[in-house]
Amino acid sequence: MKWKWNRALKWKKIMLILFAFLLCSVTFGENLQSYASDRLRDRNQNQGVPQSDSDQLSIDDILQPTYGKTLAAYQQKGYKPAEQPDIVVKADQYSAFGGTKPASETVNGQSSALVWAKGTEWLEWTMEVPADGLYNLEARYYPLAGKRLPIQRELLIDGQSPFREAQRIFFYRNWVDRGNPVQNNQGDDVRPKQLEKPLWIDQSIVDGNGLYPDAFQFYLTAGKHVIRMNFLVESMAVDELRLTAPERPPSYDEAKQAYQAEGYEPVTNVDVKVQAENNPMKSDPTIRRESNGDPLMEPAGNGRIKLNAFGDWRWRKGGQKASWTFTVPKDGLYKVGLKFGQWWGDGLPSYRQILIDGQVPFKELELYPFSYSRNWRIETLHKTNAKTDEDEPLLMHLTAGEHTISMVAEVGPYQAIIEGLTADTQKLSDLYRRIIMVTGPTPDPNFEYELGKKVPELINDLKAIADDLLVRMDALNAISEKQPSTVSSLRMMNHTFMKMVNNPDIIPRQLSELSNSQTSLSTLLMGLQNVPLVLDYLMISAPDTHYPKVKSNIWQKTVSTVKNFAASFTKDYTGVGSVYGEDGEVSAEEGPVLEVWVSRGKEWAEIMKEMAEEDFTPKTGIRINVNTLPAGQLNSGSVNTLLLAASSGKAPDVATGVDAHLPVEFAIRDASVDLSQFPDYKEVSKRFLQGALIPFQYNGGNYALPETQDFNVLVYRKDILKELGVNVPQTWEDTYSMLPILQQNGMQMYYPISSLGFMPFLYQNGGEFYQKNGQKSGLDSPEAFQAFTEWTELYTNYKFPVQANFFNRFRTGEMPVGIADYLTYVLLSTAAPELVGRWGVAPSPGHKKADGTIDRTSGGAVQSVAIFKQSKHQKEAWEFLKWWTSAESQVQFGQELEALLGVEARWNTANIEAFQQLPWPEDDLKSLTDQWKYYKEQPYVLGGYFTARNIDNAWNRVVLGGQNIRESLEQGIKDINKELEAKQKEFGFTPE
Repeated sequence: MKWKWNRALKWKKIMLILFAFLLCSVTFGENLQSYASDRLRDRNQNQGVPQSDSDQLSIDDILQPTYGKTLAAYQQKGYKPAEQPDIVVKADQYSAFGGTKPASETVNGQSSALVWAKGTEWLEWTMEVPADGLYNLEARYYPLAGKRLPIQRELLIDGQSPFREAQRIFFYRNWVDRGNPVQNNQGDDVRPKQLEKPLWIDQSIVDGNGLYPDAFQFYLTAGKHVIRMNFLVESMAVDELRLTAPERPPSYDEAKQAYQAEGYEPVTNVDVKVQAENNPMKSDPTIRRESNGDPLMEPAGNGRIKLNAFGDWRWRKGGQKASWTFTVPKDGLYKVGLKFGQWWGDGLPSYRQILIDGQVPFKELELYPFSYSRNWRIETLHKTNAKTDEDEPLLMHLTAGEHTISMVAEVGPYQAIIEGLTADTQKLSDLYRRIIMVTGPTPDPNFEYELGKKVPELINDLKAIADDLLVRMDALNAISEKQPSTVSSLRMMNHTFMKMVNNPDIIPRQLSELSNSQTSLSTLLMGLQNVPLVLDYLMISAPDTHYPKVKSNIWQKTVSTVKNFAASFTKDYTGVGSVYGEDGEVSAEEGPVLEVWVSRGKEWAEIMKEMAEEDFTPKTGIRINVNTLPAGQLNSGSVNTLLLAASSGKAPDVATGVDAHLPVEFAIRDASVDLSQFPDYKEVSKRFLQGALIPFQYNGGNYALPETQDFNVLVYRKDILKELGVNVPQTWEDTYSMLPILQQNGMQMYYPISSLGFMPFLYQNGGEFYQKNGQKSGLDSPEAFQAFTEWTELYTNYKFPVQANFFNRFRTGEMPVGIADYLTYVLLSTAAPELVGRWGVAPSPGHKKADGTIDRTSGGAVQSVAIFKQSKHQKEAWEFLKWWTSAESQVQFGQELEALLGVEARWNTANIEAFQQLPWPEDDLKSLTDQWKYYKEQPYVLGGYFTARNIDNAWNRVVLGGQNIRESLEQGIKDINKELEAKQKEFGFTPE
């Protein structure tokens, strides 16, 4: 009986201890976890290079108020616009500078202009302000030659940035078409090049992204103030700075009263038409002439490509400005009509600020809406009369003579919505990271995490985001004529968040919904910032002028279709631009004609063709026909167009955008030309990194030149690394030390799993893919085994994700560090607006060598340009290769391509000199060129396709199948050597 009592007492003690432990956990668990997290963030185990001041993102900068909030604070405090004459300071009267002393020169007729080039890091001017008030800041500047980017500066007043947008002030350039379009021998218009037309510009400091229609206002107290600008991008000359009193345009009712007081009368019998595509002056070269096939376009295409419109989708970014000049015969009041199309946005209007002779004439034209419709329309600029609810034309007083009308793309009322959704996206990202610190990236669906207790303010924050989405939905509905799809997307997100608020236990099981919502919000943000518009013509007319109908009917569309069908029998659709040879207007006997195949889009091919017509052909007398093909058709490893063409004796003279392995595949079959037979090959090859030439070398020959070159660099979230107290890793040892900090905070690092991921480890450990003669694999060396071990242990020991969408996870913060290629870099630069200023680029981690240097050797993926043996004009083709891969041609092509398609199409040329002249951001360019020093590609040998395949197979066996590392690698080496030997016997290969 006693032993039973003792046993019961023992269990009572155990239960009491467990109860006490549970009580402590509930009471202090959250604090304990918070303490552990704080300690974890303070740890800084890795010895990587700390982020420099320029790279380190201050949390204060991230949270700095926007101009909208700053202006609201001004109004709340009762600040009024200043009332006094302009305060002017000449630019060369600066009070201090940093770096190189700027020069004072005569620039375009303006004496004593201050030339502000890159060496001058900053300039300060001291200005005496006589009275408290709100001021505009204006500058008179002249764009100097550079990389064709908008000039950018950071603005500080008395040592402080007044608001977030002042950290990047834009000074735009002026662009025009180089003449009117010419026609090729197919009857199609050829788009003219964009030329910069520099001139002295007077500009108020405004938001360069079109978020605010007014010039920035700055509150200044009476006394001395220091205006400082920091150099960011591009050079310019500055004449003077001015502080001016803000002016607001009058309302139309006020202007109409002034017209009556002055006795202005409407004109009669005047109708001036301005074709919108007729060479306007533009602030951005990407907005341009476009082609539209509507039968009522002026001029109509009639089966040919006519550049008969202006703007379209490319005129969608806030701040893009276009100006047209026109002449009216007499003084008086005029109305303005526009034939336009706005069929984007699914119901949302696009906005433009409309200026006459540089000034907004009425308040109603600060943000003029162009409503959504699927058809072309002609609309008189008007306002709705509040009393009669009828449209009233906005009449403008013009004097006889020349005038200018300008239209600036404005984000308009979307600004507040964008600002709110941006904040929601950032909150959602922070909330997601706080959740996965508790649950991990893959929560157990059967475990109760009690997130409401363990994640402070989780429910309140989620509820606040859901409520804010309702506010944004109401705002969008208020400005749209129908419910846009954006509102439907926001409603679905709101519903998802409210379900989580009402039942927090489902959050771990729906964690992917939070991630997807953040991605969706970012996509919606990008869409709201696009305000496209297309114009056919503008009309400045007498108020009683009746405008024609511009919506084409079914009969007109039928006639246009018949004309297009008839033209298809005489038009050569296989080429780009003018087509020479048997079917062209110019016979082949007049000179050699090269057939060039381009493995890219039509825009890429058009630019190449235009450049050749303007430069290459006049210099050499060699003409080219350009044909475009899908990219996959010029890759090796499958039955493709090029292989079929070569088999039938129809191979081109030159192919560009060719996969790195294809030239050697053709060389093995004696179908591509050894470029080293040309006497100047060695000199030409110096244009490229020697490591980029490796894939084209075979049996002592060189069978292609690099055209583009991918790269792998380290991208990192500045804000998250600072929060964690982690430095940018420089070596793999630094990386391994950083991983526990990431993982204990529910984060990961990304590393690509393809065989390209093996290449850096192999080269940095001193290994090679093949033995010297290429007959056997070189992976049986100790160096290769060490490399393979390190690579696979990333996934087996350090738990790198086997598969992940790095772009999305980088945005959510799940993967704040990773190795990224060129495509991911461009995506982050263009499609992640919420990350602006929050991420950076650094060279990839490497291995420290005995001398203390870091070996960062890695490859990427090159595309090439090659000549084929069937060509009857091999010498002429070599001349084309030399011209095309030259620094001058590559820089021009890159500039034209970016001017045509935007930064999304930035050209990653393989020409070293050209790469450095293209408009990469300075900080990124330094990191990219540092990484390029270690560039080394994989060689390609007979049967070499089996190497990458078996490296991947070996990785699969180890990481996914759990096989021994050495056994798996040895099996792969055996299979590689077997295939190499078989192919060498098949082709009778004898290495030199």
